[in-house]
Amino acid sequence: MSPLGALQSATGIDRLRVLGPDDTVGRGTALAAGQYITKDIYLEVITDARGYTATQLEISLTRALSLLSQAGGAGQSNLSIRYRKDY
Repeated sequence: MSPLGALQSATGIDRLRVLGPDDTVGRGTALAAGQYITKDIYLEVITDARGYTATQLEISLTRALSLLSQAGGAGQSNLSIRYRKDY
């Protein structure tokens, strides 16, 4: 079992991941932890050691279509639509 998997199991978090740095938003290597609020709503908090923090909300409208909202960082926020297709 991986250290992230063990931490995820111990805390009851649905998803735990490490994100690489992103200079466009001013984020260093970060840790993202998320929880499903309901079957269709997922909330995630992203933070790094330099003080960057952001919150992401994903609402599944259909199996393939999701609405994504992110706020935080350097006062940035965005809203997008994601379409996924399994082949």
